[in-house]
Amino acid sequence: MSWGVEELSYSQLMEVLRSPPEVPYPVILPDFFLDHFVVAGTLNELFEDMKRLAEQGGGNLLGTSQFIVRGGNSVNTAAALLSLGVSPKLIVRTDPQGALLLKSLVNPDLDLSHVHDDGQLSATVSMEVEYEGRRVNLMISDSGSAADFSFSHLSSEDLDVIKGSGLVALLCLNHNIGAVDLAIDLFSFTRNAGDILTFLDLGDPSGNAGIVEPLSRSVLSEGLVDIVGMNENEAGWFAAALSGHDDKWRNMSDPDKWLAAAELISRETGVRVDLHTQSFSACVQNDEVVTVPAFDVISHVICGSGDAWNAGNIYGTLLDLPSKDRLILANAVAALYVSSPTATHPTLDAVSAFLQIGIPF
Repeated sequence: MSWGVEELSYSQLMEVLRSPPEVPYPVILPDFFLDHFVVAGTLNELFEDMKRLAEQGGGNLLGTSQFIVRGGNSVNTAAALLSLGVSPKLIVRTDPQGALLLKSLVNPDLDLSHVHDDGQLSATVSMEVEYEGRRVNLMISDSGSAADFSFSHLSSEDLDVIKGSGLVALLCLNHNIGAVDLAIDLFSFTRNAGDILTFLDLGDPSGNAGIVEPLSRSVLSEGLVDIVGMNENEAGWFAAALSGHDDKWRNMSDPDKWLAAAELISRETGVRVDLHTQSFSACVQNDEVVTVPAFDVISHVICGSGDAWNAGNIYGTLLDLPSKDRLILANAVAALYVSSPTATHPTLDAVSAFLQIGIPF
């Protein structure tokens, strides 16, 4: 795969970012996770050290960096949008302890008036390690209320805020045992509420694979979703479900096949497919394909990179940017996030400065 880098001028995008217009608020739902990051060296070294401790009957493994942050696709995406100057409405369900933790871990300007505390805390330990030359994140999760969030958990106030939004993003469905019903109910309500964009990001479905085909057939193919965001792994799952050829699309390593999977999904369902990978991002819609290479930065944190990318992509969508500029914006937001040792989301000024100095691909 190759790109005409000379065509990737930032001039129009920079003009918008210097003085961005007001955009309608997005609604983001339904998950909050307490994320505990463990940053280690290589996967093999970590396994050997853990095996050594197990063989001696237990012990303490030193030499890692650790920190606790707000997590969950929805909270991370909302936090990233807030850093960019957007005021999202976050609808999540947790327990009273989780509600207190969330308040202490996010920017005080983030609207938490739609946080429900009648559920269970969701939590993840994310081990960030190097494997075969790239940084990967291995997440061990307790799904908590992310597993059973349903449309019935939405209050009348939640429904009113959805009606007034410009975009509704449903994320983290891979944890949800009733994902298909939630997506159908939420997006049907949104469609009837007015001219509101709908956005879906499934997350890694490998632990809940049974939801992929019904989501493909009963949600994407039924016109309930305008935009679906995904990485290459998720593209393979959707392409396999829609084509019936699992062997062809699962566990792909060829970037051209990642793009082919996105094209198949858009062609079969009619949705706009926004694909983000480590090496490039792409938008596929109505037989038009736009690709932009990823920025070449040193990654310190991987977990949450897709959420940062989604935030940039959602903001670009609300700004009505051309696909190329929207992808550049999303790539820049993700690049600044992963290169931050403390998983900090960039401000719009930081993104503008990043693009201004001409960071290479």
